Amino acid sequence: MDINIRKIAELSALEIEESQYSVFEKQFKEIVNMVSELPVYNDGTIMPDVMELRDDQHVKSDIAQEELLKNAAETFNSCFAVPKTVEY
Repeated sequence: MDINIRKIAELSALEIEESQYSVFEKQFKEIVNMVSELPVYNDGTIMPDVMELRDDQHVKSDIAQEELLKNAAETFNSCFAVPKTVEY
């Protein structure tokens, strides 16, 4: 299997030293091989008992919105503002 670590690093915005490319390639191949050995379920169901997810629930809070936002590094329209993580 041919894996282009330079392209993966570019797409994921990783800075990898030239001397580390071969190490990353070996580790990436090991990960791909491990994932390829995972069991496949062809009946359309999710693997049983992996984890149970809870339903999201809205819970009323007595804490004022201003109190919740006062320690935020940045807010916008009364919401938390976070740095952009994906560039197009």
